Amino acid sequence: MAAALWANRRDVTRWWSFLRRAVTNSRNQPLSETIKEARVRAAVSADPLLRRDPVIDDLSYDAGVVTLRTNTPSWPDREHLLRRLRTVPGVTDVVLLDRAFAGS
Repeated sequence: MAAALWANRRDVTRWWSFLRRAVTNSRNQPLSETIKEARVRAAVSADPLLRRDPVIDDLSYDAGVVTLRTNTPSWPDREHLLRRLRTVPGVTDVVLLDRAFAGS
């Protein structure tokens, strides 16, 4: 089990962050939006390229728009990976937010 957690540590960290935020915001955010974000996260987790991608720090979902927080502006085969996310039901657009340029 420890080996599996270590191999998927980026994905586990992103899910843990989501769960903490979902519990904290449960009174302010509709359950349907939380479920849609969980579906997007599940799609990322199911995709072998996206799940272990070291560029993706985290993601968020708001009214059909997925915001991917990345840690670098250079992302190999970026458009192909973004197209994969856009195929998830309920996703209307994917926006990239590079933390290096966002100042965080």
